[in-house]
Amino acid sequence: MEQGEDRNRGHNGDQADRHSGRQGHEPSTQQSDIRPRGRDTGSTDGAQGRRAPHGRSRQSRRTGKGTGRRRSAWKGYSPEQLAARAAAVPVIVYPEELPVSARREEIAAAIGEHQVVIVAGETGSGKTTQLPKICLELGRGVTGMIGHTQPRRIAARSVAERIASELGTPIGPGGVVGYQVRFTEEVGENTLVKLMTDGILLAEIQSDPQLRRYDTIIVDEAHERSLNIDFILGYLARLLPRRTDLKVIITSATIDSERFAEHFGREIIGDRGQPFTVPAPIIEVSGRTYPVEIRYRPLAPDDVEPDSDDAGGSPASGSATPRPGPAAPGELSEVELEALTSPDPAVRAAARARREAARSGAGATALSPRNQGARGKGRGRADSAANESGDPKDQVTGILDAVDELLDEPGGDILIFLAGERDIRDTEAALIDHLGARYTPDGRSHTPGAIEVVPLYSRLSAAEQHRVFEAHRVRRIVLATNVAETSLTVPGIRYVIDPGLARISRYSNRTKVQRLPIEPVSRASANQRAGRCGRVADGIAIRLYSQGDFEARPEYTEPEILRTSLASVILQMAALGLGAVEDFPFLDAPDPRQVRSGLQLLTEIGAIEPAGAASARSDDAPGRGRRGPHLTGIGRRLARLPIDPRLGRMLLEAGELGCVGEVMVIVAALSIQDVRERPVDKQEASDALHRRFADPTSDFLTYLNLWRYLRTQSRELSGSAFRRMCRAEFLHYLRVREWQDVHAQLRQLARPLGLDAAPVELPTARSIRAATEALEPGSHAAQIANGGVAAAVVALGRSADTPDADAIHRSLLVGLLSNVGNWDERRREYAGARGTRFTIWPGSGLRRKTYDWVMTAELVETSRLFARTVAKVNSRWIEQVADRAGLTRRVFGEPYWSTRQGAAMVHEKVLLYGMTLVADRPATLASVGTDSARQVAREMFIRSGLVEGGWHARHGFVERNRELIEELQDVERRRREHGLLADDTALFDFYDDRIPEEVTSAAAFDAWWKEQRRTTPDLLDFTRELLLPGGGDASGFPDTWVQGDLTLGLNYVFEPGRPEDGVSVQVPIEVLGRLTPEGFDWLVPGMRAELCVATIRALPKRVRRQLVPAPDVGAQVRAQIEQEFPTPPGASCPEVPFEEAFSRVVSRLKGVEITEADWAEAAQRLPDHLAMGFAALDGRGRVIDRGRDLVSLQQRLSGRTEAAVRSVVRGALAQAMAEAQERQGSRGADGRPGRKGRKKKAGQQAAAQNPDGAARTTGTAGAGAGLEERKGLTDWPSGVPGLGDPDGSTIPASVESAGRAGLVVRGYPALVATSARSADLRILPDAVAQLGAHGAGVTALALARTVLPTARVTSRWSAQESLILAASPYRSTEALVEDMQVAGARIVAGRWATSASGCPLAEVRRREVFASLVGVMRDELEDEVYRVARQAAAAFRAAREVDRVVSEHTSLTLLGTLQEVREHAAALIPDGFITVTPPEYLAHLERYLRSLVMRVEKAASAPSAASQDAALAFQVSQAQEVVDKARAKAASLPADPQREALLEEARWMVEELRVSLFAQTLGTSRKVSLQRITKLCAQIA
Repeated sequence: MEQGEDRNRGHNGDQADRHSGRQGHEPSTQQSDIRPRGRDTGSTDGAQGRRAPHGRSRQSRRTGKGTGRRRSAWKGYSPEQLAARAAAVPVIVYPEELPVSARREEIAAAIGEHQVVIVAGETGSGKTTQLPKICLELGRGVTGMIGHTQPRRIAARSVAERIASELGTPIGPGGVVGYQVRFTEEVGENTLVKLMTDGILLAEIQSDPQLRRYDTIIVDEAHERSLNIDFILGYLARLLPRRTDLKVIITSATIDSERFAEHFGREIIGDRGQPFTVPAPIIEVSGRTYPVEIRYRPLAPDDVEPDSDDAGGSPASGSATPRPGPAAPGELSEVELEALTSPDPAVRAAARARREAARSGAGATALSPRNQGARGKGRGRADSAANESGDPKDQVTGILDAVDELLDEPGGDILIFLAGERDIRDTEAALIDHLGARYTPDGRSHTPGAIEVVPLYSRLSAAEQHRVFEAHRVRRIVLATNVAETSLTVPGIRYVIDPGLARISRYSNRTKVQRLPIEPVSRASANQRAGRCGRVADGIAIRLYSQGDFEARPEYTEPEILRTSLASVILQMAALGLGAVEDFPFLDAPDPRQVRSGLQLLTEIGAIEPAGAASARSDDAPGRGRRGPHLTGIGRRLARLPIDPRLGRMLLEAGELGCVGEVMVIVAALSIQDVRERPVDKQEASDALHRRFADPTSDFLTYLNLWRYLRTQSRELSGSAFRRMCRAEFLHYLRVREWQDVHAQLRQLARPLGLDAAPVELPTARSIRAATEALEPGSHAAQIANGGVAAAVVALGRSADTPDADAIHRSLLVGLLSNVGNWDERRREYAGARGTRFTIWPGSGLRRKTYDWVMTAELVETSRLFARTVAKVNSRWIEQVADRAGLTRRVFGEPYWSTRQGAAMVHEKVLLYGMTLVADRPATLASVGTDSARQVAREMFIRSGLVEGGWHARHGFVERNRELIEELQDVERRRREHGLLADDTALFDFYDDRIPEEVTSAAAFDAWWKEQRRTTPDLLDFTRELLLPGGGDASGFPDTWVQGDLTLGLNYVFEPGRPEDGVSVQVPIEVLGRLTPEGFDWLVPGMRAELCVATIRALPKRVRRQLVPAPDVGAQVRAQIEQEFPTPPGASCPEVPFEEAFSRVVSRLKGVEITEADWAEAAQRLPDHLAMGFAALDGRGRVIDRGRDLVSLQQRLSGRTEAAVRSVVRGALAQAMAEAQERQGSRGADGRPGRKGRKKKAGQQAAAQNPDGAARTTGTAGAGAGLEERKGLTDWPSGVPGLGDPDGSTIPASVESAGRAGLVVRGYPALVATSARSADLRILPDAVAQLGAHGAGVTALALARTVLPTARVTSRWSAQESLILAASPYRSTEALVEDMQVAGARIVAGRWATSASGCPLAEVRRREVFASLVGVMRDELEDEVYRVARQAAAAFRAAREVDRVVSEHTSLTLLGTLQEVREHAAALIPDGFITVTPPEYLAHLERYLRSLVMRVEKAASAPSAASQDAALAFQVSQAQEVVDKARAKAASLPADPQREALLEEARWMVEELRVSLFAQTLGTSRKVSLQRITKLCAQIA
């Protein structure tokens, strides 16, 4: 199959025609580059749907055609055949008017004497038709055919017809002249001259490398320098030395003759032995039949290249066809174009009338109608318009002016060259409008001066193209692309209009896409165009550009090999064994970048071995003599498929995935022009019909749906009905037939490769009926003809009866890796390979979708980069295919350890041609594939997974090793020494020696260890000798600390800087209150040596300088301390404090005295880890709080400690009661099951008495195991569970319960006053709290029993007392009286407690003792309350006097004194002061307040008295400061009632000091001074 023979020529206007007809008007390319194909087209059975010219039927297929097998070597003609061929040579006659005829003897002589001849002559000189006749006359063509190549199919057919006509022989098998083009072969056994496209000749090279079928090769139109021509020229240059009988004739009107002659020159050894090259002979044929006049009519008057949309851009600028804009003056708008080309005559007539009216009313500067009057020879409207206006014209206007000019010339047809089909349509519409009534659509008009407008481009059918060559009666204007530029002689052409532009196919090495920019043609192409006229009479060629522009253009067209992809060339050259592209004798060596791009594409699809493997193989076979890419198995199979390598690769992949039939249909569709048409005037209708087959995710599946539809319809309809259906549904019938032909040939070609394509499944009649019935009535699908068939086809494609769509797309993706893109949301476009950015072509079914990843069959750059035939793909498919081809590039981040995976991991980024397929995917480090990566993965597995424990392994050795390490790590923590335990390096070496090299992850380890542990289960077990090589003594670091009856655990932490660094006591919260700070300053024995040295260093400098060197002195002190202050058996430390022991030993050894201040400074400087820490633990062993100050910790957690103790006691009580109930039930008279119910109920009651769930606390059952608390008591409790005596009224001093870890939890029951006359029975955590709370609770219950009515109390007040007390700060009289009774009760209870009949209030535990207190209080309370009332009245009276005195003095000098007096009086008489003030000091309040009055009066008595008052106040402040410091110190010490009593005494001694300083006359209750107060506070420590 010859593929792409007309594509990618020097000017690709014809290619633009075909692509502009594919679903829209944006030009594109299919990347079906012209390639030397590996199959003989004539050997395939793929009939072209159109008839041969003149109605001849195609030749019957020869034996072996269509088999797909490679032809056997040609053995030549038999003698009988040679005789028949010689006899078939016709009489040869030469037209004498042709210049070539006059030089035929010279040409014949050159051909006879030389193997290669260059024939150059002007266009129209007769080279194309006369050279084959000259060769026949020389006897050529008998032993082998005369192969005559043409660049285009239409040229091959037309030239064959002309030669056959001149020889008087039929064309085809019955004559001596035949031709072969794509899908059509008109060649017989007696064919002497074979016209063919250059692609056909290339296709025959693989089956006939020596070209034995030919004895003469004529390469016509060599100036085009297409890829085919350049390859043929290079191949012939290599072949000719081996085929000395082969003649080669190179001919063209516009070639660089010397260049071609040098290329085919012969190397000869001169006389002196030096080689030199003799060029091939050149025969210049000058002259032509008729002269041609060149006229220049530039569109821009200043001879500058027009800056219009039609001008295009230069190759360097890479400009493309601009987007259509508003119609310029003289140019047709889109609406006008649609109207002028409408099939409705009335619409066309109306449009022409409007156009004519617009021209006639254009103004004074408007020209007269262009079809009226003459403007003189050689001067047309173009010149006049340009000169008058001075403005540049658009191309259409310039063409119309040139047509007007040429219509004034003698009769003859006009040929207008245009860049593409769209330009042809625009110009045709403008000409129809311009010609008006003179236009005739069919050429049959008898109107004088009628003109027919005929298009000519390769996309037309054979019949439509042949129409141009038929005889006609009216004058014609032929609108052609560059298809008419060479070889064609259109009958009747006398004039040519050349805009000087063409679409040039250019391959971008960066983006790897084929671009089709509009560029100026070369001088050679311009001369070729001019040469198309002057064939029948003197001709005129009008160039719509200036002569200077013409002369500035390049002389020759740039060879296609310098501007196209070379993938197919490289593939076929490798298959033919022609070596590397760089070494092939091309006329112009290809760009190395293009060679690399071609090699890259072939590597991408797996057709050739990668460069590294190929070079290695070349080194292994130095005798090969040729270098070049080495084909893989896939490449060898691809070389046998005469299609684009990417399409062939799709077929091969489809064979692996089981969808050959479907992919073959798609490949055939991609090999031809789109069968769908979109006429300008019926775009919406055509789009609606085509949309029936659209798949929302894939344009490729749309092809399949369309194929099924066409096959179904062709099965159901007759031939004529099928053609009518295609026309009605905007489907190009001829391209449909071509699609079918290509598919049929692909099936036959693929069969020898093992690709047996099953027919594509078609819908059944039943499914069509079902789909038709399922259509919604009145819907658009139901109204469209054959809507049911279309719906059935689409439904079949989505059903399970057809191959998976994913398999189809994966097959296609193999050939389209360079054409994938990822959606960029920010820029709203797709990011493609190598930095390209594209959008989906508007005609695609995916144009409104934004899928993450898409692939496209082609990327075409016009106004922008468009993607045609698009499908959604999965990025995983792309990665898989690219990995298989070795195209992905992986970037790995830094390795890290994954506990979950149990392996070293990296974050992987996968790139393909600059596109990110995977952004940040975790992958195992070992999967990177390099030895270093595997080595690092193994090292990280051992180090992070096994050594550092970063792998949650369930193997026994891991747990055993972990337990042993933790056990031995405790030695380091206790001894506070690093390095005792073996380091990670030793452990790493241990594992490294035992684990195989291939183990790099947890999975690999599990697989190995599963087998290994059966033989050596302890292979990976650590030993103590391994972990602790130097041994370790931890005897001085006990596990527990003993204080009294408490044994508490110790925890060692060796983390300097952390709060828990050092040794800490683990204290359960329920026993925290029983702990005292004594003894903890000794730390543990193993730390005392460091403690002694650190203590010396922490002492003040004046002390420590006498104890140097500190380590030596510290060792002596420690030894002496151990000797003098041994630790008693069962205890954790000596009995004396460490400070005392240290001071005594240092004093005795060094004679150094350490004061209390020195110890205070040392405590601040001592390292934190040398102070015992305390961690309070909850019931679950969790740390609630921690600190190094035990007292502070106890204060912070006092509430929780009390709650914990109460919880334990309540739990023990509930358990004891439940056990008692159980015992009582077990002693019953009968054992009925009902007992169990009562047992359960008793348990529920016990639980109900413990709502917080403390009953679940474990404890030891027994008497006194618990105590039930009571709230709101107003009398002595009785009948309370847990209280002693039968009546349960004796409150025990303590209750004990078993706590965690065998600890005895001791609670201290006490009556806690909650108000003046009520108390709660609570369990307190320590005896100190009990001692402070129980007495107040007893007093409150006693007062509740003896409380006096308020009226009775107030009845004893005098009038003056009542008046004073009424003004008290109390809110009511009842509150005042209640406070008085509380104070009186305290006084009475205090006297009773010190009397002979009484006892301390904290020891009142029995009801009898409490009754005694109540009796005394009942007798004495009333009188005591009255005394309290008098004292309170006196205090109130004194307070009022203080207020009076302060308010009387307003001197600024007394401002400080007055403020201090006012604040102090308020502090003495606060709200509730009667109960706040201790009873023994209540009587002194009056004196203290009177002293304030006297202080004010004394300070105001004289000017100097204020300064004296300030001095006295300073003494008071000093005393107050001493008391405050003592109180702050006491706050850091455990609670102590005696200490609290001393602080209270010191506080009131300060008041006595005020009296002694400010009111000596009042006297004091005791001796007082600053020194006495200081001495008293010193006792607090």
